Amino acid sequence: MPRPNGLHPATELVLLLCGLLVVFGIPSPLIPAAVLLCAAAWAVLSSSVSLARWLLTLTVLAGPMLIMVGIIQGLFYPGQEVTVLWSAGPAAATAEGLAVALQLWLRVAAMIGVCALFAFSADAARVFDGMLRLRLPLSIAYVCSAAMSLIPLLRRRTAEALTARAARGWDTERLSVRLRLLPGILGGLFTAALVQLDQRHDTLTQRGFGRSARPAPLQDHHDAGPQRLLRWAAPLLSVGLVTASVAGVLVLPTAGDLLSLVGIELRAEGDSSA
Repeated sequence: MPRPNGLHPATELVLLLCGLLVVFGIPSPLIPAAVLLCAAAWAVLSSSVSLARWLLTLTVLAGPMLIMVGIIQGLFYPGQEVTVLWSAGPAAATAEGLAVALQLWLRVAAMIGVCALFAFSADAARVFDGMLRLRLPLSIAYVCSAAMSLIPLLRRRTAEALTARAARGWDTERLSVRLRLLPGILGGLFTAALVQLDQRHDTLTQRGFGRSARPAPLQDHHDAGPQRLLRWAAPLLSVGLVTASVAGVLVLPTAGDLLSLVGIELRAEGDSSA
């Protein structure tokens, strides 16, 4: 059945890669901020993605990154020609460090946001069909789809193993007990999952997998003309924007420019575009 959002998995893959290209290819915090807002809007509108789950993933993964870059770049930024906003001993909050921290964190948050959006709305079959539609090698499509199927398999087997430990008297509701049990559980489960994937590949090979260069898709996907046009237009537009930014034709505000709007001036403006 076609997906409720109407996007072919190949279109989702192309948009994901284009989003990552402009996030890391254009040195302006406005781009990752815009990509992050678009991802949030898609999570709200999509029927296949839970907004609460997406926000939780973004918070858990990007939250520690915010703290880390805030401490490393914001308080211990190297250099002599800096604008010191506050200092206490060896730590000093500098405008240059805040600019780098802002740019870096927005890029990482945007990357996590779009990747989580794709991961929550995709499955192994959709990844396989999308890569085949993009005419990628069959072996690469199989490896990527197998990796996608490995994540829910490990999650399900881990839950079953914890339930079994609880039936044997372990208090698995306690976090300390779970952390003590997980290394032994995950080690065995990961090995078993890899063996299962290898056996599945052998079975598929015996049944003729790989003999046809373009096998039929596993699912039925809606792929109208506008989507095919979008798969061509999005990469061209992304590469064009990055090229224009590198050539100096497209000039967007840097992190230093945004900080100057709130009265924080940088001495070395070039450092903010890292």
